[in-house]
Amino acid sequence: MTTIDWMPRPPHHRAVHAFRRAAESGDAERLAAMLDPGVAVVVDAGDQSQPKLGVVRGASAAIALLLHGMAAKPELVIDERSVNAQAGLMLSRGGETIAAMTVDFTRGLISMVWIRLCPVKLRHWNEV
Repeated sequence: MTTIDWMPRPPHHRAVHAFRRAAESGDAERLAAMLDPGVAVVVDAGDQSQPKLGVVRGASAAIALLLHGMAAKPELVIDERSVNAQAGLMLSRGGETIAAMTVDFTRGLISMVWIRLCPVKLRHWNEV
């Protein structure tokens, strides 16, 4: 057990932790219980010169996208970090950061997930 597993954390951090665990394990049922029915997942391609945003709406579309990107894969590491001063997730593969995620909640359910691919402009990662 690591320090992060037993230390008390604020509710938002605990919810992000539970979200990560559900997505990594591929547990669609548990993930569905955490999502607002109208959840939106926004994916920012991270290209400053030609910004591109993709949005999926609704729990079933969100689950499919989140499980595709977050379910356990060789070399994929998902760390809980501070992203834009809130609890978030950093995804890396082979030691290279490939995405930063923040999670917004409404009435205790995940209402929006923001995913920024290739987050080279982001810095100062802090453990949550």
